[in-house]
Amino acid sequence: MKNQINCILLDDDPRCLQNLRILIESYCPQLHIVAETTDSDTFLAAVATYQPNLVFTDIEIGTYTAFDILNELDSISFKLIFVSAYDGYALMGYEFDAIDYLLKPVAATQLKKVVAKIMAMDQMSADEIQHNYNTLQKRVFEAPKLSIADAKGIHMVKITDIIYCNGNGNYTTLILAGGNEIVASKNLKYFENKLESYNFLRLHKSYLIQLSHVDFVNKEQGGSVSMSNGSILPISRNYKKELLNRLNVL
Repeated sequence: MKNQINCILLDDDPRCLQNLRILIESYCPQLHIVAETTDSDTFLAAVATYQPNLVFTDIEIGTYTAFDILNELDSISFKLIFVSAYDGYALMGYEFDAIDYLLKPVAATQLKKVVAKIMAMDQMSADEIQHNYNTLQKRVFEAPKLSIADAKGIHMVKITDIIYCNGNGNYTTLILAGGNEIVASKNLKYFENKLESYNFLRLHKSYLIQLSHVDFVNKEQGGSVSMSNGSILPISRNYKKELLNRLNVL
């Protein structure tokens, strides 16, 4: 196919590799997967063999990070798409011409949008790609924080620690990893606007959840989600379709 892009997939979870491959084959015919790898050695060998145009990689690969593995290369000459559950990594909010991100679970609409952006790019020099990679590497571990004021003072909260927000009129309770809670004198719509770019989704008129903290979706009796802290939250009928779409439920 004309303008076909050769790509390599790197993820230590074979199920994630399989899911991504199925999505790419189903929705992105312009991509040609030349290798699927689960560890650093096979990945580095595949890069040397195939000289890919594009690499999809998880952030955490076993006991290593993608940066540990990528830094074994003399240079980064391919475009990168990180695939992450957003576990402590600040990929959101950064725009780089040679680098993009997908959030697990990957949705077909999300994948097509990112690939379209990659395909539309002008030709970039190897130096430009390397520069963008170096810049991202310096910033990616700086998990973004949200300043939240309550009666005691101002809390600086890592966005990745917010499991969900519970709105009650003009107040919102933020439920955090570790069991902490913060009550803010802002309504839920305020936090929905603040967090819309960070993998959050309105689930119900009273709940805003971070999708990476969803453990289970119960479609019986109206529907509910089980969150990573054990909370079970109802799903409003108006938001159910968007939730299933964002979670890539077939």
